[in-house]
Amino acid sequence: MTTAGAAPGLVAITSKALERTAVAVAADVLGVAVSTVRVTLADEAGVLGVRVSAPLRVAGLRSGQPSDGILTRVQAARFGIRQQLTAITGREIGRVNVAITRADVKEETRVR
Repeated sequence: MTTAGAAPGLVAITSKALERTAVAVAADVLGVAVSTVRVTLADEAGVLGVRVSAPLRVAGLRSGQPSDGILTRVQAARFGIRQQLTAITGREIGRVNVAITRADVKEETRVR
């Protein structure tokens, strides 16, 4: 029996598609280029485990902008990655590990 509006059949999402989606989501959440993000996915007892290695975008010292601590920002990134991946893929996301590889310093530029 099918639900109203549902067509019979199967929808399969390849592991490569899930990986590329996770890379894009992580890059967006961390505010860095997609090319600097690496993601590894694993099946952890039926839920999707995500491991992210990426730089963390930080304001330059001369910016004068206050910033949350690194730990606070990484915890928020883990939460954001989990939420967005769940919303996009419909998969249950378990553990999200984030390893920061370097600081990606964004210096303030002046426009004349």
